[in-house]
This record gives sequence, C-alpha cells and structure tokens, in this order.
Amino acid sequence: MQIHLRNEIDLGGQMEVIDQRFPVEVTEKNGHYYFVFTNDENEKVMIKSNSEELTMTRFSTPKSVLRFHRDNPVMVSIPTPLGYQHLLTETSTYHADFDHQLIKMNYELKQPETESVFAEYQMEISWQ
Repeated sequence: MQIHLRNEIDLGGQMEVIDQRFPVEVTEKNGHYYFVFTNDENEKVMIKSNSEELTMTRFSTPKSVLRFHRDNPVMVSIPTPLGYQHLLTETSTYHADFDHQLIKMNYELKQPETESVFAEYQMEISWQ
C-alpha cells in the first residue's frame, strides 16, 4: 500500500507544493486510522486520524508532533535550530473519508500571541 501526501503551502504569497509517496502500513483500531511510513529523511512517521482530528508524529531527533482538530485551534511546539517554536494550528476544513481513502485539510499556522498567520496549507492525504 502507498500513502500520497500533497501539501500546497502559501508562505506570505510564495507558493510551494510538496508531493510525496511512500510505502505505508495502515491499521484501523477503535475508530482511529494509523498510517506508519518512513519519510525521505529516513524518519519513522505516524499519522493518527479519526473523523475529528489528525496527529502527525515524526520520530526525528527531537521528535516533532503536529495536531489538527476540526473545530478547535491546537497549540503545537515545532523544533527548529533555535529551539522549539510554539504555533497554533487552526483548521478551516477537515474532511476524513476513510471509505474513499482520502483526508483533506486546510489549515493555518499562527503565532499564538498575535494570531498573525505564519503560513497557510492545503493538505490532501490518500492511500491505496
């Protein structure tokens, strides 16, 4: 099975598209789907998703965890060369259709103090 990750990123008017495919192991347990794969940097990645939220964990050094909730902003800490950066993920669209093997999310990363937008994302995850 393969996972396809497509992420369109708007960094203040500069567009970037990341389009990746990886072999994936998919497991469903207690209403959650788990996707486990190895990325281009040879890091294990786990995506955990249900109808309301998605968590993406990169088992890098240090570990990186992003969380997205359909209805509520979520505070995340992202490791950078200058230490952890605290950001807010605010999800405007979250559609998980497990029968059709598709998850679509539109979200923004925001500065928590000012709520100014750091970047906007349109992500699509599919598997087959």
